[in-house]
Amino acid sequence: MALSGGRDSVALLHALRAAVAAGSLPLRVAALHVHHGLQAQADQWDDFCASLCRDWELPFFSRRVTVSQQHGEGLEAAARRARYAALEAMCDEAGAALLLFAHHLDDQVETVLLRLFRGSGLAGLGGMPRLRRMGARQQIVLLRPWLEVARDDIEAYCAANALTWIDDPSNDDPRFARNALRGQMPALVAAFPALRANVAQAAAHLAQAGELLDALTTQTMAALVRPARDAGTLAELDLPGLRALSPAQADAVLRLWLRELGVQAPSTARLAAMRAQLIEHAGGEPAIHHQTLVLRRFQGRVLACRAEPAIASGDLALQWAGEACLPAPAWHGELRFTRDDTFGLPEAVLRQPLRLAGRQGGERIVLRPGGPARALKQAYQEAGVPMARRARLPLLWAGGQLVFAAGLGMHRRWPDAPAAPRWRVEWLAWSGNGGHIG
Repeated sequence: MALSGGRDSVALLHALRAAVAAGSLPLRVAALHVHHGLQAQADQWDDFCASLCRDWELPFFSRRVTVSQQHGEGLEAAARRARYAALEAMCDEAGAALLLFAHHLDDQVETVLLRLFRGSGLAGLGGMPRLRRMGARQQIVLLRPWLEVARDDIEAYCAANALTWIDDPSNDDPRFARNALRGQMPALVAAFPALRANVAQAAAHLAQAGELLDALTTQTMAALVRPARDAGTLAELDLPGLRALSPAQADAVLRLWLRELGVQAPSTARLAAMRAQLIEHAGGEPAIHHQTLVLRRFQGRVLACRAEPAIASGDLALQWAGEACLPAPAWHGELRFTRDDTFGLPEAVLRQPLRLAGRQGGERIVLRPGGPARALKQAYQEAGVPMARRARLPLLWAGGQLVFAAGLGMHRRWPDAPAAPRWRVEWLAWSGNGGHIG
């Protein structure tokens, strides 16, 4: 289970340990702690959790994370993303398939009210789910067993069992929205005694409505999904099909699509901007950054691509001496050479000083023996290579001759060159998930 060292997680860990010891819960319990490093007391919290687990003779796993904010992401969201990634990794390390959190009824009520104040939709107003799957392979079950237990009951449990815990000083800072709301809750409950139960019930109704909407949207989206045509593209949707939907339906599809791609749903305003630029407007190839993704429109499709590091500008001078590979770190890739006396480039050409560079415009290349010289722009369009990817595909020059265009192929007109030796040239782009040859 996730152990922060606070009252709620300490109480849940104690209850789990007692249930296992009594034989009423056939599980092996381990505690997982995430060290965010965002507060001065983070080392003390880690030490407290480790000491508690030693005293209770429970396996303890701890992982330090670096919280880095992505494009348009707040610190709280970045910390949450880092925390879940660390918990998933520790579950794999511990061999755990069930991950428990100590969120309780008051947490749920606060969450729903805060999301209401922020204008959340159905997914947000449904609150925290009691049970869901998480992880890259959805192999971990996340369970919140105390989601219907009140904070007062947990405090009473801690007192009855003489439990100790650590307090996060930031929980008393009214600058944080949750703390400000928590300070108003006693007056709200005094005025509306059934507030907690009624908010939780409303959240359950909204969660059910959200599930029904997701089921309908999943059917609509299934007819729009297209196979990704490019190694840098994670997923694609049919643009004419999206344009045939109402704005509300298109928003629902985009929201669900992004969620299934592992990113958070955009705000209402940002979602409307995505729909306007990607679906409603014509012309151009817009690119919209959203967390770890870049959404693009190209040749009748909406593409979800990985956000990639910038390519260094300028030319890169190379000299080939028969190696099988020439790395080009500035272009995040490498050139590969394979002997091919039938279709390859003449070795004499490749022995000239080589230059790896970006497109300047007006370049032409012969892509098949006996074929005409083609403009690169037209060739890339016909090959279905999006404009954004073209900027990441280098050109290889030997002397003053263009001999290879990544994503298209080699120059094929060498009337005066000897028959052999010849070499096939390929481009391998580096990425975190492997490379692709173009």
